[in-house]
Amino acid sequence: MNPIYFISDLHLSSVDSPITKSFFDFLDSKISTPTSLYILGDLFEVWIGDDDDSELAAVIQSKLSDFASKGNKLFFIAGNRDFLLDKSFATSADIEILEDPCTITFNEMKIIISHGDFLCTHDSEYMDFRKQVRSQAWKDDFLSKPLEERKKIADDMRDASKSASKNKSSEITDVNSNDVDLFLQQERPNLFIHGHTHRPDLHDLEYGDYSTQRIVLGDWDTFGWCLKLDANGPDLFKFKIE
Repeated sequence: MNPIYFISDLHLSSVDSPITKSFFDFLDSKISTPTSLYILGDLFEVWIGDDDDSELAAVIQSKLSDFASKGNKLFFIAGNRDFLLDKSFATSADIEILEDPCTITFNEMKIIISHGDFLCTHDSEYMDFRKQVRSQAWKDDFLSKPLEERKKIADDMRDASKSASKNKSSEITDVNSNDVDLFLQQERPNLFIHGHTHRPDLHDLEYGDYSTQRIVLGDWDTFGWCLKLDANGPDLFKFKIE
């Protein structure tokens, strides 16, 4: 049984950044093929639409398509930075967009995967914003604007988000543990894998007759993070980004 892999929160912003180069190296040599790679949101620092004419968008599309051409399967769940990534880019990159959350099966295990931000319910301000920008009306209005105007709006939104986050406690920006418990007890997966919080860890959880593991992927910065899943179980590992 070939292993499968999960990554999230790369926040790619330029072709020449160390993180982008490390991602290319990861695709080329750090994982065995053929395989399935699940990208659980925030592959990009910002995504303003599939008509993005940036060099980064073109290069990532080409690299993903090349990876898929070698017999690998690519899957994507939208993050809070790249929720506008849509069918046009997905088709050209040969990547399948999944719903959030999504249930998959591997080695007879029920696995739920997600970007994870839907459980950050302590942060009511963010949840209201998330609901607004994920609405079809908001998306249609934003995408109807010229590309340069969208870039400016996205930059302003990103700056505002960073400023707001600085004034919020770590508890506010993390998942709500009560809502996590309710979600897991209702869905009863063997594994729940997500990103978003930038707090990589493995959480073993017990609920009476039911136990599960919540695995949080790390963001790519000084290190890159990846979850490898094979017949021996999950292996969350990191590697230095040069």
